[in-house]
This record gives sequence, structure tokens and C-alpha cells, in this order.
Amino acid sequence: MDVAALRQSWAQFCVAGPEAAKHFYATLFVIAPEVRTMFPTNMEYQQDKLLAALGHVITHIDDERVVTSFAQRLGADHRRFRGEDRQGRPVPMAEWHYSQVGQALLLTLERFLGPRWTPALRAEWAAAYELVARLMLTGAAEAVRTSPPYWEAEVLRVQRRRSDVCVFTVRPNYLCEYLPGQSLPVQVPQLRTWRYLSPANAPRPDGTIEFHVRATGRFSTHLVRKVREGDQLLLGLPVGEALASYDRSPHLPLLLVAGGTGLAPLRAVVEALQQGPGRPTTLVVGGKTPDDLYDDRALRELAGSWRSGEVGGWLRYVPTVESGWQWQGAIGTAGHTAARLGPWRDTEVLVCGSPEMTRETISALAASGVPPERILTESYDHSLYPPLASAAAAAPSDLTWTGAASAAPRDLSWTGAR
Repeated sequence: MDVAALRQSWAQFCVAGPEAAKHFYATLFVIAPEVRTMFPTNMEYQQDKLLAALGHVITHIDDERVVTSFAQRLGADHRRFRGEDRQGRPVPMAEWHYSQVGQALLLTLERFLGPRWTPALRAEWAAAYELVARLMLTGAAEAVRTSPPYWEAEVLRVQRRRSDVCVFTVRPNYLCEYLPGQSLPVQVPQLRTWRYLSPANAPRPDGTIEFHVRATGRFSTHLVRKVREGDQLLLGLPVGEALASYDRSPHLPLLLVAGGTGLAPLRAVVEALQQGPGRPTTLVVGGKTPDDLYDDRALRELAGSWRSGEVGGWLRYVPTVESGWQWQGAIGTAGHTAARLGPWRDTEVLVCGSPEMTRETISALAASGVPPERILTESYDHSLYPPLASAAAAAPSDLTWTGAASAAPRDLSWTGAR
């Protein structure tokens, strides 16, 4: 395989950027019309995902381990996609779709590479795509042995904590296994859109899952305003490695710092710890005003039960707000409040919230002396494919992007909004 030729042509292809991605999907939908209903109406973010995934493969095309792991995960995950034929009958993702995707890709490359598209280069791209498609099909076949392509989940309970925040509980039709701190792709069938939500609870014997959603876009606003008991949602395979690694150093205390609905995966971690022997843990939850602390009552009850000796560990819950009339608690952002509670040099730290909150928190903790390798953070931008983020989900030893003076070089540009 001529790796240099593939990478050079990819760099030339990327100059076209979104235009090339639009052409690819337009070509694919002509070749296979039923595939169109596998995707949302607004294709903007899907185009970004395509370029990011292809770029990841080409960048690592000579690293068998990376390409195999990514492609097999991609194949397993793509089992959840399904379209409709002209009669409205469901069409699940199948092997012949991979051939159609390959055909659309080669036609798009030919269109944008122009005279640089030679028979030899076409053969190289065809071979590279065949390799990735074969690995994806292998991943899909292996996943069949352990999980369904997706879970059908019934909404059991809905609580609207604020006008823009909803907490709801679902029950999947089969046991959906995940690790505390992970996220699940969730689809409202009529929207044809998948978004990643984090379970707010550790796995339960009855299999139910609680989600926390804040209205920030079309998908989340639909859930906050319209989801009702009895509605059906779809769930995909769990993703995420960073926050789920909370127990990598079980002998160390934990600091959990949450902003907004970034609380959800950290609350799942707390519940998991409660079920075990216990571990000294501090949970800092921040908001602009007390009204932003939508889960305050439940968290106070959880902390109270831990202190009462019902379990052998220790949980300190610290709510903090930036401003609040007659507020009796901590004042400040979650990050700065957490830093003041330190030192945290020998502590594992998990951070989850908006990009701004994440940056500020890591900056404050790094400036206070927290070693970068102790900080775990994970956040999903729906314009990215999460396994790409998982590939970069090691500890953030580069904190230069946060403004922390003590940062060492590494890139965390993948971090996005929950």
C-alpha cells in the first residue's frame, strides 16, 4: 500500500472540505436512495464526522492496531443505522451498503482530485477502503454475539426540573450494559438524529437508566419539552473511556467537578462507589445561580446517607454558585471552588461540563498544582464521532489551551459540548 500517495491525495482532497463531503453524500444518495433516511435532515455535522473519520484512518493507515480497533468499533456501532425503502419498509445496514459507500467515495475523490486521480491512485484508495470495510464488517459480525444493533427503550418517568432541564428514566427492552461515566447514543425516531447522553446512575438490577438533558439544540429541546411517559427511544452502544477510568487508582481520593448536566456521568460514578467499599470523594457541582443546581436535593440526600455510615466511604458534596441572593454555600465557579478546597496533588480528578467550564476548571486545578496526568475529562460534540475522542482520552498532559502556566504539550482540541 502506497501510504505516502494516500496521505498526499487526502491532503489535496481536504482543501475542498465541506464541499467534498456534500458531494460524497449527494452521490451516495443517488446510488442508494434508501440510505438517505439513515441520516438526519440537517447534514452539516454528518459531513464533519465523515471528514474526521476518514482523516483518522488515513493518518493511521500504516498502524494496523489503530486502524483495526477504530474500524471494528465503527462497524459495530453502525449496526444501529437503518433506512427505509420507497414503500416505507425498514432497511438495516447491510454488507452491500459498504460497496455503495466505496463507490461514492471513489467517485468523489475523482471529482475533486481531477488530473491527479490516476488509475494507480484509484487502485490504492480502493484497496485502502476494502481493508477498512472488511474490518468494519468483522466488527459488526463480532458485535452480534454480544449485543443487539440498538435497544428499544420505553420512557417510564419524566421530571421537568426547570423550564430547560429534564430528568427522565427509560427501561431498555434488553439489558444495556455500560460503565459509569460512559455515554450512550440516543435517538428520538421521528427526528432521525442520534445524540450522546450520559446515564446519571450506575447500572441497576432492573436495567433502568436515568438521563439528564438541558435544552441547547433541536434534539435536546425536543426531549425537554415533548418527551412523555410511554414514548419509545433507541439506544446504541456505550462509548467513552476517560471518565469510566475513575477506578484506575482506587487507593487515591477522588475529586469530581461538574457543571450543568455534565453532572450526570459523575453522579453515576458516585453511585458506583456507593455500591462498593467506599472511597474518599469530593463532588463539586457549579452553576451561575442556585436555580442551576437542578439535582441539589438528590445529591444532598446521597451525601447525607454516606456520612451517616450506611456505607464505608466518605462523600463531601459542595454546591457552588457564581451569584445568589442569600445563598449560604460556596461562591465561585466550580473550578475555582474545587481549587480552593485543595490541595489535590495525590487525588484523581474527573471533570465534566461545557467546553468553557472544562477549560476553566482544568486551568484552575493545574495552576493549584494538580498533576495533569491525574485529570480525566471527556465531553462529546455531536459534530464529532466519539471513538475519535476516545482515542485522545488519555490524561490531558497538555493544558496550554486552558491558559495554565504549568502545562506540558498535548492536544485536547477534541473536547466539545455535551
